[in-house]
Amino acid sequence: MKISKFNALTSIMLFVAFSLSAQNSYSVDISKATPQILSGHLKQGSNTAPNGDKLEVNSLYFIKNGKPWYPVMGEFHFSRFPKSQWEASILKMKAAGIDVIATYVFWIYHEEEEGKFNWKDDNDFNAFLALCKKHQMYVFARIGPWCHGEVRNGGFPDWIVKRGNMRKNDSTYLSSVKKFYHQIGLQCKGMYFKDGGPIIGTQIENEYRFNNAKGLEHLLTLKKMAIESGFDVPYYTATGWPGSNLKQDEFIPVWGAYPEAPWDKKTTKLALSDNYLFGTLRNDPAIGSDLLGKQDEITDYKGYRYPYATAEMGGGIQVTYHRRPIINSDDVTALAYTKIGSGANLMGYYMFHGGSNKIGKLSTLQESKATNYPNDYPIINYDFQSPIGEFGNLRPSFYNFKVLHTFLNEFGSELVTYSAYFPDKMPVNAADSNTLRFAVRAKNNSGFVFISQVERQLQMNEVKDVQFQLKLKDNGNLVFPEKPMTIKNNVQAIFPFNMDIEGFNLQYATAQPLCKIEGTEPLYVFFEVDGVAPEFVFERNKIKKAKATKASLNGFPEKYQFSNLQSGLDCIIELVAADGKKVKILTLTAEQAKNAYKIADAKQQKLLISNQEVVVDRNQITISGHEMAQLNVYPQNTQFSSKAKWISEKSNGGIFKTYSTKLEGGEINLPFEEVTDLSSYLNVKNIFPADNRLATIATANSGPQYQTNLSPVAGSKYYLLSIPENKKSFFITLNYFGDTASVYSNSKLMADDFYYGKPWKIGIDNPKTKQLLLQIVPLTDEKQIYFEPGIRETISGKEATGLKSGKITLDEKITLSFK
Repeated sequence: MKISKFNALTSIMLFVAFSLSAQNSYSVDISKATPQILSGHLKQGSNTAPNGDKLEVNSLYFIKNGKPWYPVMGEFHFSRFPKSQWEASILKMKAAGIDVIATYVFWIYHEEEEGKFNWKDDNDFNAFLALCKKHQMYVFARIGPWCHGEVRNGGFPDWIVKRGNMRKNDSTYLSSVKKFYHQIGLQCKGMYFKDGGPIIGTQIENEYRFNNAKGLEHLLTLKKMAIESGFDVPYYTATGWPGSNLKQDEFIPVWGAYPEAPWDKKTTKLALSDNYLFGTLRNDPAIGSDLLGKQDEITDYKGYRYPYATAEMGGGIQVTYHRRPIINSDDVTALAYTKIGSGANLMGYYMFHGGSNKIGKLSTLQESKATNYPNDYPIINYDFQSPIGEFGNLRPSFYNFKVLHTFLNEFGSELVTYSAYFPDKMPVNAADSNTLRFAVRAKNNSGFVFISQVERQLQMNEVKDVQFQLKLKDNGNLVFPEKPMTIKNNVQAIFPFNMDIEGFNLQYATAQPLCKIEGTEPLYVFFEVDGVAPEFVFERNKIKKAKATKASLNGFPEKYQFSNLQSGLDCIIELVAADGKKVKILTLTAEQAKNAYKIADAKQQKLLISNQEVVVDRNQITISGHEMAQLNVYPQNTQFSSKAKWISEKSNGGIFKTYSTKLEGGEINLPFEEVTDLSSYLNVKNIFPADNRLATIATANSGPQYQTNLSPVAGSKYYLLSIPENKKSFFITLNYFGDTASVYSNSKLMADDFYYGKPWKIGIDNPKTKQLLLQIVPLTDEKQIYFEPGIRETISGKEATGLKSGKITLDEKITLSFK
């Protein structure tokens, strides 16, 4: 970004405007000196690919091919998802703006029995890496050996636990780790960045305290062993919690923040979280508190040696048996806006894609109290309420994250060079619902204002008469907007100031930038923020001509002001320079922005907006749904081929061409009938190993009662579900009340759920049976469980227990290829 010089008159006018509206004017000094950037001090690995691509890092940001880079990383556990669906999931993550996939390699999944390694089928790490390479997605391998990840023993096989002396420099333990690392290395051979592969980094261990000599020595030993096994990568990381050495140069500490703490022992409402406040807090003291106790709130980063990187920003949260929070989109996206505005330069989400635990040969593989861990998790379900759910279903958070990530993909290379600045007036604590929550990222008088008026479980108040006063370098001031605005509760927004748009200086906008579409006439895409009137103010000195559609244009000696915008596909500002160069600014509605996709791999960059689910694979897109699909394409001369019959029409006065087609499928009622006699459905062979939880936990606190093999539970209700014939894949949604629900195929557990207040959505892929059996266990009064307000009262007791309704969703998928 560039900044044009403000003349004296403009500065005085802006200062007077600020003085006249000081009641809710928030002052930020962005003229302060920024910390010196350190380079070359971190001991990382080989960072140059055969094609010359290069990855580096300094103390402020990551670097790709010599340019600042904002990585967006999402966690997806390949071994918790069917191999046949990996490619579709990778493309969904890519469509959401993710460019790095982080994944655990769970030891117990691959060496359940000592010396017998399993890298087949859903455990085929090499095949997963090959797909990531195919679709140009980087990979961050979290290789443990202890991972946590809500897996049995934190990922350790039972035989390691039985032997003891784990997570220390014990020779016998390290000998087993060496064999495991060697096996991972064989899977990764040829897949490292230096080989032209996707693996750019690895995390060593997890939640390991290394702010002491012994801890650091152990991590360094593991790093050396990983390198000997082939892990020569551009980046080595370790979690910054529960305690990390912030003077060492071997690991980049990574941080996180979650919207809730379902691992907390309490079964009551938790205290409000400071993670929703802009500021210097990087270490969420609640992460891992079930195993590690409360963490220190590390906030002093003077002379910090590493970029502010995250690996566990909550993309959702997994329910535990005793805590069952409902997480909505605002709960998780607000954390991202807050941390990015506070200076984070790598967004890493856990989880971005949910999955399903396998049932092992010897035991179930979920974390449970039977394994001396604090929590009981579902045997199979690891949905995490994530943007992409357990069965690949998309939630509203997917689209809201996509908007933010599209911005980071487009403008992140500038953003990472900007420092974080905080206002003079900040909330006094997390319970402050009246003070505007915002921060500024800026450099050389250019930057972005980040706003996040969200605090989970707190009703925020709208803030009226808001203006920002930014103290610039060279004693300048910028006050915007000129007319004070109201910021509603739950608003999350990014407003630019002194933003360079093809040589024109955008003094400010009260609309959020989305992306830029390259072309002979570049198109900058913004969108309207809920409750805020979009306004654009440009310096006039380089503009020869200006016009607008669906907006008012006011010309002043020093500026052009565009206001009264009616956001949509035809809301366009056009600027022309003295040399004839043109640029367009499009302002979409918020809903259109959520459904917008930039196609950057095509010969000509394009912008697509669709009302249905879209997955992009280079020049081909797949649209899924069961209603009338609409596709808006820019530029209008875009041509594509498709087997579907599309009806086209040119948008009136706009720059898009609109197409529509009917998608077959739909939603139908799920046939079911209650069953009282289970004798014909029980399998006496007990094919799966039993979950040993019930044998080791006292009856008074027995937790979930269902089993891996269908077993009667007193008071439960049972339903036979009839599923469609000749259908390869579909969803069933069950609206039930009870404590837990479990679905069996031929008496074997195939899916499970802890009721938390939402209908249960299950993906069915290539079904091998026409009927499934549903078991619903009632919630009894003595169970100490946290539910969101009003839920327990609805589902308690035998009378309430049962399946109320069910539906089947059949979607059609159609593809089109751009020419």
